[in-house]
Amino acid sequence: MAMWRALREPSIARRLVLAVLFACAGVWLAVYAVGRAGVYASESGSFDREMLTLSEAAVRVLASGEPAGLAGLAASIDADTALDGFPAGFLAFRVTDAQGRVVARGGEAPDVDADPAVAEGFADTRLDDRAHRLLRRWTPDRTYRVDVTQSIASREHTFDAVMFSGDGLRPLLVGVPLLLLPVWLAVYTGLRPLRRLSRELAGRSPSDLRPLAVPAEYRELAPVVVELNATLARVQGLLDRERAFLADAAHELRTPLAVVSAQCDTLIQSRSPEDRDAAASRLRQGLARAHRLVGQLLALARLEAGQPADPAPIDVADVARDTLASHAPAARTAGIELAYVGPDSHVLSCAPEALESVLDNLVGNAVRYGRPGGRVEVVLSAESSGLHLAVRDDGPGIAPADRSRVFERFHRGAGVSASGSGLGLAIVVSAARRLGARLDLGDGLGGQGISIGLRWRAPQPGAVPLA
Repeated sequence: MAMWRALREPSIARRLVLAVLFACAGVWLAVYAVGRAGVYASESGSFDREMLTLSEAAVRVLASGEPAGLAGLAASIDADTALDGFPAGFLAFRVTDAQGRVVARGGEAPDVDADPAVAEGFADTRLDDRAHRLLRRWTPDRTYRVDVTQSIASREHTFDAVMFSGDGLRPLLVGVPLLLLPVWLAVYTGLRPLRRLSRELAGRSPSDLRPLAVPAEYRELAPVVVELNATLARVQGLLDRERAFLADAAHELRTPLAVVSAQCDTLIQSRSPEDRDAAASRLRQGLARAHRLVGQLLALARLEAGQPADPAPIDVADVARDTLASHAPAARTAGIELAYVGPDSHVLSCAPEALESVLDNLVGNAVRYGRPGGRVEVVLSAESSGLHLAVRDDGPGIAPADRSRVFERFHRGAGVSASGSGLGLAIVVSAARRLGARLDLGDGLGGQGISIGLRWRAPQPGAVPLA
């Protein structure tokens, strides 16, 4: 059973060996076809040359004035048939005089007279209801006519007997095993690096992502080792980022949870209504911060681990206006003016939840970190180079030294007083990747603040809509 399963499993070595066998069979068939074409070639093939030789010998005997010498040619044909195993009708001749009387014959020549309509030379005809090859010759004085015949069936039998005989098949039967042995050895030794590679991978622990030390001994194997090492490096980088993410998340969650725990104790121990109200307010703030942080962590995890969503048509202008409306209460409290600048409608084929996440985080950050009495704009513009969607404000902006790290997880710029987790822009990066858009960072309104936007390239003619 195990051997049967092993035979049914795909095998490179078996495929190569079978390919060699099929190649040998193909070579033999090609030899058969070429040999057949050469043997059957008109006038130049082996069969026609034998007929030509016999006819020339008969003509010379007749020209010498001794027709009795034709008996020797007949005896020679009979001897070849008996000793060499030629089939009956393989080679025969008949000699007739000018009046059509048979003077001599040799071999199993057809009993009926040769086709009188055939001119001198080679011709294919039917004699005794069988296909024959006929060669007609006359003596120089036109006294005798020599008809040499050869049945097509005897030709087929003779050729196949030679090709399928021991002498014909022996080179193939001996050569194939001699050819398969070096092929098998070459395949076996050539696959040795793969076996070493599999042994090294099998001997590793799940956490061992070091580059493979198996040397790429062959040019064909080098890309496999290089790509495997590159994949291991990417996996290692991903694990490192996830470990850092978990460590940072645990650190960030510790603060709001500690606030919640402390305010719970304060609330329990408070005696006056004023102290209880103050503790309850701080408790609500801590819970809100923890809730926002957990929500952002889940959103980031979904964006980075989820499969690409099927694009759906969505009106970007409507999403922008809805997002601004949802942040209007917080903006009104801070005295910040919200505005939308762009067309009344612009439909885009994309992942709706990713677009909503980008606008929600960008507008939320702009309101949270903007200056009191400031302005936040969502700007949508369809340009010749593509679609551009940006959130701009006139707040304190981001220091040039922090701009290179502004999209990192949990990074918050120096001098930031508003509460936050540092995950909003990291979520924007992941969402932009799912949208197939490019992030750009620039100056905000009136040269103040910051502008963070998405830019889609214009689709080429006949392309799928932007996603």
